[in-house]
Amino acid sequence: MFSNFHVLLIGALLCLLMMLVMLSMWSSRIAGVREWTFGNLLGMAALVLYAFGRELPPLLAYEVANTVYAAGGAVILVGFRRHFGRPAYMPWVVASVVAVAAAIAFFHYIVDSYPARTTVVGLHQGLMALAIGLTVARTRRPRRAPYPYLFTKCMAGIVVLGHGIRIMLAFHHAGDVTSLLQPSPLNLVFLALGNLVLPALTFGAAMLVHDSMLGRLEHVANHDFLTGAWTRRAFFELAEREILRSRRNGRRMALLLIDIDHFKQINDSLGHEQGDQVLVDLVLRAETVIREGVDYFARIGGEEFALLLPETEAEGALAVAERLRMLLHKTDPHNWRPGYSVSIGIAVSRKDEGVRDMMRRADMALYQAKREGRNRVVLQSA
Repeated sequence: MFSNFHVLLIGALLCLLMMLVMLSMWSSRIAGVREWTFGNLLGMAALVLYAFGRELPPLLAYEVANTVYAAGGAVILVGFRRHFGRPAYMPWVVASVVAVAAAIAFFHYIVDSYPARTTVVGLHQGLMALAIGLTVARTRRPRRAPYPYLFTKCMAGIVVLGHGIRIMLAFHHAGDVTSLLQPSPLNLVFLALGNLVLPALTFGAAMLVHDSMLGRLEHVANHDFLTGAWTRRAFFELAEREILRSRRNGRRMALLLIDIDHFKQINDSLGHEQGDQVLVDLVLRAETVIREGVDYFARIGGEEFALLLPETEAEGALAVAERLRMLLHKTDPHNWRPGYSVSIGIAVSRKDEGVRDMMRRADMALYQAKREGRNRVVLQSA
């Protein structure tokens, strides 16, 4: 039959397992992983101290054990804050742990009260969990999948509720339970549930790390390694999706093909490294012209780029193309690199036309711009 001692050791083992899971993710360099690892180490140490409390000096069994456990929860919170790029408020976090240590000492040496000690620990852990839940809920980061966020928020909410119930019952049954290791059904239940707090929150953190890692892989697969623009494959997938939307809403879209004029001469005269910098510069300047989150800019060849403008007619596409051409032709005052010219071909979508056909017409317009002397914009109208 399981005793409180065994339950605490099982909790320590769960913290150890989650610590090892987080250790396996250290190389990812994702913010929060180090804190979540250290938080579970502290949780494991605290639960071991709780388990052997009767054999240890009172200072270790009470003040040290509770302070270490509070520090574990606080470090887990810091991990979530840093994972989402939020300030950790370290002075407040450290102050909360110091306050727990002082309160535990007071309710041990000055006023010996197990319910009061339970309240102190429960309030701290509940507040840490509440802060974690709010941190996750308020994030504006693009999410690949909602489940990791939902799971973590639910776990944080359950922890807050559980500690609230435990505090109320601790005072209601103040005379029945006087020690964490006392063999009572109530103690056993709350110990079993309490042992899952740090591992459960860390499990949510692990899912968030997994989501971030998949997001990184998708970004690498869908974005050009040099310029950061969409890849050709990703661009065609996005264009297919947008053309279906265009058919549904009855609004046309425009496709621009952009080619750097005399790019081989740039490479030959300045070197391939500077040629690469011209490609990067083109994308950076183009980002100042296009609509963020609406338009799609991709590198589809060596020095050839494509710009998709959803819900855009010919007049709007011409305006964007001319603005981009003139911007690239100017020398950037914040950059030593001189301007360069581009030729741009434009095609506006037609009813029931596929992406490939639209690309073919834009390509025809681009070659016309090249034949007419380069550094110009041509709209394909045939």
